[in-house]
Amino acid sequence: MDVSIVLTIGEAIAGAIGGIALGGRLQDSSFGKAVNGFIGLVGGITVGYLLHTLPDVASSASTGSLGAILGSIIGALVGAGVLITICALVKDNLWSVHKGRLRR
Repeated sequence: MDVSIVLTIGEAIAGAIGGIALGGRLQDSSFGKAVNGFIGLVGGITVGYLLHTLPDVASSASTGSLGAILGSIIGALVGAGVLITICALVKDNLWSVHKGRLRR
């Protein structure tokens, strides 16, 4: 198997785990474990793709293959956290507007 496929699978798994973990912490804003995992998976793959397409960031963040793997996993966790937080904020604010009240 190609190394990029293995990294992408690792980023997807790390993103899904990060989405489930962060979604559990956002108790009132959680979408459920399955949806949180899917949103985290998308966020992890997206950030992993961006890290692979920006060679300056990827090469400066890692000095070897182990550094590249750890950098990809950490990037996937961060991407999952950012995307699940954005989705939760949008969901809460749209739900509040739909119900005719503003959330404070």
